Order: sequence, then structure tokens, then C-alpha cells
Amino acid sequence: MPEATTDKKKAKRAEDSSTDLPSVKRARTATTPTPTPELILDLEKQISNSTEHYNNLVYLLQYMKNEDPQISLLSATALFRSFAKMMLAGLFSPLKKSMAGTPQETLSIWLKEKYKEYKSQLIELLTQEDAETAFTSLTILIRLVKEESTHLSPRKDEYYFAKTLLKRVVSALLNLSTDDLLLEFVDKYVDVYYDIRYHFLNFASILATEQIEEQASSEHEAQFTMNLISALAAITSFPEDASEIIEFLVAVPVKEKTPVKKLSSQRGALQDSWLAVLKGKLNTGQYKYILQIMHKKIVPNINKPQLLMDFLTDSYDAGGVVSLLSLNALFLLMQKYNLDYPNFYTKLYALLDRNILHVKHRSRFFRLLDLFLSSTHLPAALVASFIKRLSRLAISAPPSAIVIVVPFVYNLLKRHTTCNLLLQRTDFTNADSSKFGLNDPFNDEESDPNKTGAMESSVWELATLQDHYHPNVGTLAKILSEPFYKPSYNIEDFMDHSYTTMLDAEFVKNIRKPPAVEFEIAASVFTSNEKNQQAYLSGWEL
Repeated sequence: MPEATTDKKKAKRAEDSSTDLPSVKRARTATTPTPTPELILDLEKQISNSTEHYNNLVYLLQYMKNEDPQISLLSATALFRSFAKMMLAGLFSPLKKSMAGTPQETLSIWLKEKYKEYKSQLIELLTQEDAETAFTSLTILIRLVKEESTHLSPRKDEYYFAKTLLKRVVSALLNLSTDDLLLEFVDKYVDVYYDIRYHFLNFASILATEQIEEQASSEHEAQFTMNLISALAAITSFPEDASEIIEFLVAVPVKEKTPVKKLSSQRGALQDSWLAVLKGKLNTGQYKYILQIMHKKIVPNINKPQLLMDFLTDSYDAGGVVSLLSLNALFLLMQKYNLDYPNFYTKLYALLDRNILHVKHRSRFFRLLDLFLSSTHLPAALVASFIKRLSRLAISAPPSAIVIVVPFVYNLLKRHTTCNLLLQRTDFTNADSSKFGLNDPFNDEESDPNKTGAMESSVWELATLQDHYHPNVGTLAKILSEPFYKPSYNIEDFMDHSYTTMLDAEFVKNIRKPPAVEFEIAASVFTSNEKNQQAYLSGWEL
């Protein structure tokens, strides 16, 4: 009798344990109930109450594919809470070898399959056009990164970060057709948590390298590159000292030696990302944008700015707007990182062509030119060449550009007093002057600013501007004929002038006595015969 009783108890325990496992086959063949918010919450509650209802995970996974965004997001949120509780309970932790072949192992394998399917569906939701759906799925994925890092460490009491999941998220974001969600990710996570930033930068460089090796379509690669450039440029709060690296998504033990806590590692990850971008195919817009931000966002924040020297010198040698945009970063490398570039001022002088006073980056160029010519140790011949070239270009420049050139030259003459000879000289030694007029010794075609002969010339070009048709230009040009008692001008006051601003300034003037204006309508534009010619000379009285 005792033996029979014991057998019955064993059979009863086996039956009870089998009922604790989800009936996978029954769940796959059952009819899926119509989803409602109340049903989703009820299914989640059942999962929390008993393992008998783990099959509800199958229903919630199906509801995530629902066309209704509300149902889809509610299902995703319910699944997140359910899986988070399972991680906390240790259901995803590695099992002991003694549990191989047991019902617990079967349950663990099944749950991991459903969790894997859940993460894949969340990644798909990132591509949805509905902004709320995409952003909510991103939030859940980052929460999962934290939960996995906290509860799924391969070794107990060891720091762990769920890099595999984060890499999938980064890859999905960088391959989106727009960068809106990616920039949200940067603003809310990358710019806040240093562990996410470090791993994001590492994955970005890896993914960019893979794009190059796989030789993806030009359209896809261009979008990927633009997304990556936008994300890297959007990082604003880069640390200057290791003591600032204190905010982490996953708590890092004080004694843990991990790269995410090291400033050099953070800078190295950023450096690898930008170098990977520069190795890829950049269109003209991307190329120019990188040059614009390089002196602020790249050079000061990487370990070895010297690695950018070849890129910047090639850009500077390219000429045109590209050269202009590379000036800032190139000068920064020369000033702080001992870049030896002996032809710098020769190339800078070559940028002063007939287009420089007409481009939209004109103000940027003059700010840099003022910086480059600020040293009083520069040769007088070199400074004089820049003064002469600017004066020559001002003759055919628009008024909005001339009002920059005149005070700029005035400041140069105040700073480099040796060049005042350009103002004091009124005639030239020329044997043929009686026959052919005076010749300017300045050689405008010479590419070396030290050999142009500018010091033997004068700024007669600026003297002609005193009779310019625009009264503001004429008045401003007359300062060069006055004693140099005035302090140097603030160039910033003249940088933003345009035809619009100059006209607006005229319109707001309060004219007490308006001048009398008389005119007669012309009979014709062209005078093709003698009658019309006489009419023109007599004041259009036909």
C-alpha cells in the first residue's frame, strides 16, 4: 500500500508540472480573439498570474502586427512588461547542465524564441511612417537594452552591456529613409548616456565600413552616409575631462575598468566614426558640410587630429568654395597641432579671385582672412599684396562687398604701418608715362604674394571708390584720405550687408526736404535715325 501511494503522488506531481508549461500546439491552432485594449491588458495580467497562460504571448505578438497603431503599441508595451518580469525572475538565465531535457529547458527555449521574435517586430516598427509608433518602439528597445544588461549577464555580478541588441537598433536607424527618428535617438540617449554614446560610435564606424565593403547602391549609401553625418554632428555635449563622464544607462561599478568611462576611448570612438565617413563616397553637399563643422565638432574632440591633415590639405588644394571651407580647420591644425604647410599664404592669396566677393560664404572668408593676417610678424610685401588684390577686386564688386573691403584694408594699414606707403605714394617712375600714362608696378598675375611688387604701388583703386555711385560707399572710402586717428573698425559691423539691408537703410531715413525730381518718358530706347538722334539731344521733344 505505501508503494502504491508513493507512485500516485509522483504521477500527480508530473501531471501538475506539465500543466504549468504552455501548450504551444494548441496556441498555434486556436482562433485569435479580436484585439481590444481591454483584452490586451487582460492577456498581460494572465501571463503575470500563471505560467499556464504563457501562450498569450503568441496572441500579443500577432496583435503587434495589427494595422491599428493603438493596438500594436499596447501589445508591444504589454509584451515588454511581461518579458521584463520574466528576466527578473531568471527565466532567461542559463540553465544548469542537470536540467537538460527537462520541461524547464523546453519552456526556456520556447520563451527565448518568442522574445527573439518580439525584438525583431520592434525593429520593424522603427520603419513605420507613424511617428508615435516608431518613437515608442525605440523607447521600448532602449528599455530592453537596459533590462538585458541588468539581468542577462553571462556571469553573475559582472558588468555587462547588451551590445548585440543596441547594434541592431543603430543599424536600423542609420538605414532609415529619413533622419528624424535617428536625431531623436541622439538627442534623448546618445547625448545623455556615455555608455550608449560609446557603443553607438563604435557600431557607426563598423557599419560604415561594412557599407563600403559591401558596395551598396549609390542611393542607399548616400542616405546612410547622410544619416550618419547628421547623427555625429548632432552630438553636442562632448566631455573635456574624464570627470564629466558620469551618466550611464546601465550602472557601471566604481571599480569597473571599462572603456565607456575613459575620455580617450570616447574620443577614439568618435575619431573612428568620422574617419570611416571620410573613407566613403561623399557627394558635394556632404563634403562641404563636413568641412564647415570640422573645426568645431571634429578636430577638438578626437585623439589624433593629425590624421585629418591629408584630407584638409587636399581640400585646400582643390580651390574654390571647398578651399574656403577648409581654411578654419586647416589653420587650427597649423596653430595647435604643428601642421607644416609652407604654401598656406600662397594658396590663401589664390583664393582672392573675382568670385570671392560674390559668394555666400564671403563673410566667413573675411573673418578668417582677418585672423590669418592679424600677426604683426608677417612680411610687409605679403600684406601689401593682399591689400592690393582686395583693392583691385573692389572696383568690380557690389556695394555690399565694398563696404567690407574698405574698413578691412583700413585695419590692415593700421596694424601693418609699413604698408602706409600704399597711401602716401602719388606717382610712379615710368619712362613712358608721357606717352602711355602711368603703369601700376603691381603684377596682378603673379601667384606668389611676396613677389607681386605691391609695395611699389598704391591703393589708387580705393581712391576711385570715393566717387562711387552709391553714396554710402563713397563716404566710407573717404576715410583713407583722412588722418589715421580713428580706431580700427569692428569688421563684424559690415559683414551682413547686402542690397536688401542697404535699401532698407535708405527707406527708413527721415528726409526733411525731398529733392525735386523731373523726368520725361522716353520716346524710344534706341535712336535709329537722325530725327531720333536730334530728339535725344534736345531732351526727347518729338
